[in-house]
Amino acid sequence: MSLIKIARKGSRRSILRAAVLASVCIPGTALAGDLSGTITSAALDRPVRGATVSVEGSDISVVTDQDGRYVLYGLEAGDYVLTVSQPGYQSVTLQAAVPAEGAVTANGRIALANGDSGDAIIVTGARASRLLAIERKRSLAVVSDVVSSDGIGKLPDYNTAEALQRLPGVSVELDQSEPRYVTIRGVDSNLNLVTIDGNVVGIPEAEGRRVALDTIPSALVGSIEVIKTVTPDYDANAIGGAINIATPSAYDQSTPFTFLSARGMYGSKADKFGYGASAMHGEVFGNESQFGIVIGASYSKRFIDSDLVNPLSWEEIDSGIWAPTGYRMYDYSIMRERIGAIANLEWRPSDDMRVYLNTIYNEFTDHESRDQFDYDMYRGDVVISGNEVTYDEGRATREFRQNEQTQKLYNISPGVDWRLGNVEVKLNYTYAHAQEHTPVRDDIEFRTGSTNVSTILLGEAMPTFVSIDDALYDPSTFPLRRIRLRRETIDEDLHAAKADVQIDFENGTDSFVKFGAKFTDRSKDRDNYQEQWEPVDDVTFADTGAVLDPISGYYGGMYDFGPAMDYQGVLDYFFADNPGLLELDEGQTAENDVASDYKISEQIYAGYGMASLEFGDLTVIGGVRVEHTSGTYNAMAVRNSDDNGNPVDTFFQPLSLDKEYTHVLPSLALNYRPQPEVVIRAAWTNTIGRPNYSDVVPTFEEEDLEGEAGNPNLEPYTSMGLDFSAEYYPDADTVFALATFYKKIENPIYTQTLLDVTFAGIDLISLSQPQNADSGELFGIEANMTTRFSFLPEPLDGLGVSANVTYVDSSVDVPGRESDDLPFFRQSKWLAGGALFYEKGPLEARLAVSYRDAYLTGVGGSPTSDGYIGSRTVLDARLGYRIMKGIEIFGSVSNIGEEPEIDYQGIPSRISAREDYGVNADFGISAKF
Repeated sequence: MSLIKIARKGSRRSILRAAVLASVCIPGTALAGDLSGTITSAALDRPVRGATVSVEGSDISVVTDQDGRYVLYGLEAGDYVLTVSQPGYQSVTLQAAVPAEGAVTANGRIALANGDSGDAIIVTGARASRLLAIERKRSLAVVSDVVSSDGIGKLPDYNTAEALQRLPGVSVELDQSEPRYVTIRGVDSNLNLVTIDGNVVGIPEAEGRRVALDTIPSALVGSIEVIKTVTPDYDANAIGGAINIATPSAYDQSTPFTFLSARGMYGSKADKFGYGASAMHGEVFGNESQFGIVIGASYSKRFIDSDLVNPLSWEEIDSGIWAPTGYRMYDYSIMRERIGAIANLEWRPSDDMRVYLNTIYNEFTDHESRDQFDYDMYRGDVVISGNEVTYDEGRATREFRQNEQTQKLYNISPGVDWRLGNVEVKLNYTYAHAQEHTPVRDDIEFRTGSTNVSTILLGEAMPTFVSIDDALYDPSTFPLRRIRLRRETIDEDLHAAKADVQIDFENGTDSFVKFGAKFTDRSKDRDNYQEQWEPVDDVTFADTGAVLDPISGYYGGMYDFGPAMDYQGVLDYFFADNPGLLELDEGQTAENDVASDYKISEQIYAGYGMASLEFGDLTVIGGVRVEHTSGTYNAMAVRNSDDNGNPVDTFFQPLSLDKEYTHVLPSLALNYRPQPEVVIRAAWTNTIGRPNYSDVVPTFEEEDLEGEAGNPNLEPYTSMGLDFSAEYYPDADTVFALATFYKKIENPIYTQTLLDVTFAGIDLISLSQPQNADSGELFGIEANMTTRFSFLPEPLDGLGVSANVTYVDSSVDVPGRESDDLPFFRQSKWLAGGALFYEKGPLEARLAVSYRDAYLTGVGGSPTSDGYIGSRTVLDARLGYRIMKGIEIFGSVSNIGEEPEIDYQGIPSRISAREDYGVNADFGISAKF
């Protein structure tokens, strides 16, 4: 019997491209009897991934890979008829005469089944993005969801993280109203595997292992895959899932492409306009189209303002009466600048070899100016009268922080994919560098005495002040407490080398065995320097002459913030004009200089073996991955007692911790395709999560008597997952999917917050420290659908809808809290999203909503001190109009309802933070040439 094999099995069931044409080319130099070709989509002008190519009169069929390519090896000489099929597309037949020696090529184009996209019409915009995402989801061998760029080179949303929040089971964590970190099925974003083109990336931040996806401009992204059930060829640190950001290839499209975009941005709170632009060009060249290049660049600057109010540390001040014991108010003014660039080079000397060099550079600069007013009210007694609470001794602080920070990330990834007959070898090396440089982080504090009287009113959504001491608005009552000048640099260097070998079975199926090895070497260095300057004599805020007018309209007039501070004016007054008024606290400066520093060296040795076996409509993928982690973690411990517990003068003790652990992680996945339109999947997976860097090193930091400490005794997470999903693809624009999942997570890490404790000799209001819980469980159901109402009469046939909902029931066992019904950390019970869209002719419109339920962020000593982030519903809208072929003008509005972000303590009525954001608008023009 003739044998048929896919040329590039590394991506088993791949990308789709469609229309209806076949061409037979002259024999080449490959093995006798070979028949190969590329299937493209007429509607998208791209290769088709996952299309089935069948040989008529036999049981043999293969699936196109991510380049739309198929290969049939060792065919006997004769005439052949091939059928190309894909759900939602018209089937097409190709004819080829295979000679006794040599090779022939039969390429095909397939068209959408509804016939509204022939060769002369290319689908672009949101519909192109949706078609590509549905195609990719169907073709992958795992439970996944995908966001794809459209035909003019952009994702549906400007922010990469924001685009993902519209997927089922996915939510985002905000930073100053912008989506930044992605959470999959409620699992902490530190437990996600994030890759670019399948390669690991550096992590610039000091605290965790999560990657801030808003640092990567969406204009440089081709697609984003969210993998919810990993196979053994994925890295194991994927308890939440794996997020792969794919950058464009020159071979993605049949012709050279150039994308240009320019946009303006407006934030209602900042009342300022920002701007951005991007450009990308890709083309294939050479006499045999053997070379490909994509280069692109992106720039943006955005201005953000927000008001944040924190009613702090709720306590039961009398039987059944709870009230905040402090208040903190922030007024933020922020500028964010993003710079990105990619350069992807490829050499394809033959269909069986690909040599490439992928590079990406991202730079994110955050300039933050923050006025702050702190009021520690409960330093004496209280008097309660109905809903009014009077505090007789309060102390206030007026503070300003200037924070200027730049993060840089770049990846350089050379590699080669090489096929020798039925064996494919993939070799890759990645160098990744990440840096977070903070040249300025200055804090200026003026503080009153504890003599201020105030009364607050309870019973409203937020406690408000009935009366407040006039002295709190008098700058002359605020003597200088201290000035802290901080500088910090965090550097991470990562080297990763991997080899994958796949051997295809010669039995006319897509079965194969695969094995590989990977070595990752990561080093991270945090160097924090902090000078602490204190006054020699009393100098008040008023004395500096740096008092600005009160902040008007703060928090809609609900709170009186008082005077703002001229940051540069204060520094000039003390350091330039009156340097003798300050002295350096050398002891505290020395302690601050080492307290949060660390050096980490971590090596991961990994190997795996797996097989994918086809039994008719059933594909079974099973295997095992072994990962050994070896790490050295160095830090400086601040000590004020000897080994016997006797108090001594503060000293610093170097600590070096070595940790090693090995995990054996089997997995099994089933894919059943009883019909081309139906995919049923099941999976059993085992994954791990390594503790965050800052959690495992013995560091300690204190600010405003709130402390954070590391815990070198933490154990890594382990997770066992079970998944089941059913997917239905009746046409190219439509998917209906239902999935259930279960995770059993051992050693989950949570942040324990203790109030009124002493640590490192310092009396603290609170101490936050990571701890291992015993275990936790998640059980969830998620459903999603996307479809166009093409059955409606014109012009309503341009309407469509997408919707998803996820429900998760979770629990976690925390030492000392075994009797409490705690949800798993950062786990929302409900997630939901949807969009009503209209796409007809040159017009595109979308109205979208996303909802995230409340989730647990920190565990205290009792349920009354647990921390939560409250539920949030956000409404967005977008409108685009194609003014001519390839050119679109667009506008979008996000957070239409000005939805705040709310934190609470214990129960929703005890709000501990509420940050008000305004409406953000984007508008611009994009073009493809």
